Amino acid sequence: MKSIVWDFDDTIANSYPGIVSATQRSLRENFDISLSKDTIFKESKKTSVRKFVTDLLKDEDDTAQAVKLFYTTYFRYEKEYHDKITLIPHIKNVLKYCDDEHDMQFIVTHRDQSIFDLAKSLGIEPFFKEIVSVADGYKRKPDSNMLDYLMAKYDLKKEDLWVIGDRQIDVDFGRSVGANTILLNSAKVDFDYDHKVSDLLEIEKII
Repeated sequence: MKSIVWDFDDTIANSYPGIVSATQRSLRENFDISLSKDTIFKESKKTSVRKFVTDLLKDEDDTAQAVKLFYTTYFRYEKEYHDKITLIPHIKNVLKYCDDEHDMQFIVTHRDQSIFDLAKSLGIEPFFKEIVSVADGYKRKPDSNMLDYLMAKYDLKKEDLWVIGDRQIDVDFGRSVGANTILLNSAKVDFDYDHKVSDLLEIEKII
């Protein structure tokens, strides 16, 4: 039996418009830092919003406190966009295909507890055996912590495990345990991956 671990933001759901806007507004409001949405999007996709913001605020007197302040405002603004989040094209088709194949599917995400309500409102919750969030106290990707948890709990074998995401951090996450990786990205990238697709339907030919 195959096991599939999905990233959420920009892999399952088109949530980056809200993420980028909330980042932009929080940086401007709290630190008088003005960046274009395009810059925020590109830099966040390289690693994560947290890494990008932490690096940006590294010269603050107390970086950890500054990041905490950023997120207090960020979460308030990002929540305003939840009802505008839509599914990535064809994701339900692929989730159903994997479900029909009796694959075990999971979401592993850096998103906070909002992931659980979003999965319900988007109508995808029934496809997943479990949803794991760093809000539950796990270490962030690419640390293998969340995958280690799933592999131990469900006796998942690395040769049958697939990790799907839109960033290098997702590929590195999968490779941290020797899993197969699929990168959802239409752009040219400068890092290694096992498989790369620009349309989710291509996944059905790979897995």
